[in-house]
Amino acid sequence: MVETTDKIIVIVGYLLAIFIPILGLIAGVILYFVKKEDPFYQKHAKYIIIVAIVVWILSYILLTMMA
Repeated sequence: MVETTDKIIVIVGYLLAIFIPILGLIAGVILYFVKKEDPFYQKHAKYIIIVAIVVWILSYILLTMMA
């Protein structure tokens, strides 16, 4: 069973990935390697990393188009 603190940690990871992609990427990597035995964290850590990379790429593309 997933506890409330686990959900909050994952939500913060997603928020970091969306608003500050470099910190979201770091948070995802830390979750992935620290919580290796927990499948809940493994799944969400991969998604957090993917979201951070996608947001980073999209923001780079948008910023280069505006310049």
